[in-house]
Amino acid sequence: MKKTLFSLLTIFLLSTTLFSQQVSTTADSDLPPGWWQIPKSPVIMSFGGYVKTDLIHDFNPIASPDFFDVSKIPTDGSKGESTHFNIKETRLKLDVRNPDKGLRAYIEGDFYGDGTSFRIRHAYVEYKGLLAGQTWSNFMDESIIPPTLDFEKPAAYAFARHGMVRYKHDISDKIYFGIALEESKATGQAPAEPGSYQNPLPDFTGRLRMTGNWGHIQLSAFLGTIRYQYDTGEKDNITLYGGNLSGQLNFLKKDRIIYQAVVGPGVGRYRGGLSAGVDQNGDLQAIDDLGLTVGVQHYWTDKLSSLVLYNIGNIDNTEGQPPSSMKAGSYLAANLIYNIMKGTFVGVEYLRGEREDASGDKGTANRLQFSVRYSFNM
Repeated sequence: MKKTLFSLLTIFLLSTTLFSQQVSTTADSDLPPGWWQIPKSPVIMSFGGYVKTDLIHDFNPIASPDFFDVSKIPTDGSKGESTHFNIKETRLKLDVRNPDKGLRAYIEGDFYGDGTSFRIRHAYVEYKGLLAGQTWSNFMDESIIPPTLDFEKPAAYAFARHGMVRYKHDISDKIYFGIALEESKATGQAPAEPGSYQNPLPDFTGRLRMTGNWGHIQLSAFLGTIRYQYDTGEKDNITLYGGNLSGQLNFLKKDRIIYQAVVGPGVGRYRGGLSAGVDQNGDLQAIDDLGLTVGVQHYWTDKLSSLVLYNIGNIDNTEGQPPSSMKAGSYLAANLIYNIMKGTFVGVEYLRGEREDASGDKGTANRLQFSVRYSFNM
């Protein structure tokens, strides 16, 4: 990962040296600010990212100091407070395009690898409507990712990046569909018999989206499978599927409502949960999962904005899951952000989460987070 980060920085420095003379040319062209054109070539490129610092104070114990993961809230009644600084969300990106050919290559990473090492988030090549690489799942709605200061986002929210091959096609100016084969990362509760979980086939995902001045609405679905391979040689295949209804409603000048409802047996894999559990007979079955999210973003002035977001999730635990298995969770975020310029801000956010186990034990966590971010685009 260090070599990857070094390579990105090297590209940036070389780009600065080689194309500094292109600034005046770019200023007279139709290129947006921050884009350079390689001399005697139709290829354009942009290097950017941001630096973000978080000051986090937890009023209750939670085993995820860098982000607010409600599944990490203890339910044993433990007490305690902590304060923590975090810089891992700091991000770098490189975007290279050939508009004449409809080609694009994109790389983006942050520092949420081991320790604070560089980690690839997105890396793909795109040719017109065809994409190959790693990016947001076709099953989720990446345009309504809640603008929380918290890095984690809601617990019962479809939020995943996968390796994939994806095709998108415009039906009209306002409607398109996308289909994809995506790497499956489903896992589950291990039965008593020794063995291991496998993902023999990719997930098949599809989406249909309609947009307008009013916002957008999207319907997406996935179909997949998970296999438990017993050491004896036998195997158990479980079918997984789910649906996602999401969208955005615009109102006033810049305000919006975002919403999402995700449901299905095994859909927990798109939010970091288990997809399969053991029933009362010791047999494996898909775990039904439901997640609901609604948020309102309001601009008090052109630079001062707020977000209030609420998310709940419910897991239909199988009868063979242990009492400590998570059954339900909720996530509340409310913030106030002063936007100095595009992508650069200071803000404060209150977070509250609740977790309930299959046993009925419950835990609550409260967090206050202060964040500063400076975005740059060279």
